[in-house]
Amino acid sequence: MLRFEREVYDKELIAAMLDEMMIANVGINDDDGYPYVVPLSFGYEMTDEKLIIYTHFTKAGKKVDLFKKDPRVCVSFSIFNDFPDRKYKGHYHDYRSVIAKGEMKMLEYNEDPETWEKGYNLLYTCNHRDIKPLSERKTVPNMYIGVITCNLKNVTAKSEFPIRTKEDVPFINVYEKEIDETPFDISDIIRDRKERRNQ
Repeated sequence: MLRFEREVYDKELIAAMLDEMMIANVGINDDDGYPYVVPLSFGYEMTDEKLIIYTHFTKAGKKVDLFKKDPRVCVSFSIFNDFPDRKYKGHYHDYRSVIAKGEMKMLEYNEDPETWEKGYNLLYTCNHRDIKPLSERKTVPNMYIGVITCNLKNVTAKSEFPIRTKEDVPFINVYEKEIDETPFDISDIIRDRKERRNQ
């Protein structure tokens, strides 16, 4: 990563970044040699070693055909905050981004009801909606829950503004701040990142 001082390593900070995001752009290997990218709603959970992304889709279509041929995917998440008429700390914008590589498993309800329902519920909670329990439905929705398992070593994240705690993750409203042209002091972040790179 060229701007290594912007990289985010802490998994709790990465999780907080994902909590701010609404769409997962899933890149699939297409037959014609070009990547095929689809935007999907998502839920997620994170363990000590893995990021597990849940999504959903119908049981037919191009992406399903491609997943069956090659389950490897690259998933990108991002949010962007633009303030071109109000420079703040030397910046005209701010962003958060996460990229993860993993493998997609298309799960039917009868294969693993517990995991299917967990993914179904996380899709609601990660989109800030009240869960509609499956027990309130007459039938189980006829769809796949996609489970993308990513090793954390294949997850990278970046932030334009420095973030040190979860409270730093949401965008600030620069229009509510006093005009400030003093660059961020990121000497501690640079030092920590250098030490990490040299380990």
